[in-house]
Amino acid sequence: MVCLLPFGRRCVDRRLQRVRIDIPTIEVRYEHLNVDAQVHVGSRGFPSVLNFFTDTIEGFLNLLHILPDRKGLSQSFMIGIVKPGKLTLLLGPPGSGKTSLLLALAGKLAKDLKVSGKVTCNNGHTMDEFVPQRSSAYISQHDIHIGEMTVRETLAFSARVQGVGTNYG
Repeated sequence: MVCLLPFGRRCVDRRLQRVRIDIPTIEVRYEHLNVDAQVHVGSRGFPSVLNFFTDTIEGFLNLLHILPDRKGLSQSFMIGIVKPGKLTLLLGPPGSGKTSLLLALAGKLAKDLKVSGKVTCNNGHTMDEFVPQRSSAYISQHDIHIGEMTVRETLAFSARVQGVGTNYG
């Protein structure tokens, strides 16, 4: 078997089999995970001159505690397990929070989002004890993929480019 890429999955598997090392597996569990954002919903979310002035006046009145803050969007994810070596299918309509869930599990959510709930890895280790960026990556659906590569080689390549694993830093 010829290995075209030095970091291809087949090459890594052969090297690990030669030295008799097992790849560590990670099981991720989440319970009552909530992601809260302070955003305008509906037509107020679109950039326009009217919305700009409305947001400015509303922000000033919120600062003076005259008008309550009406911004907010919350996405809740109840309970789930992502098992190692298994393909997990995540389906939902647009805006249902699929990307938010994946980013929360990968530890790559924006800092201005409020996350609550419990995410554990490998027998109860919390995300504070575990660095998800060393073992996971979120690959956007808008990435440009090389058509000649297999799915495994594409994921390995993306992980290598993003610095996932021991090269993360």
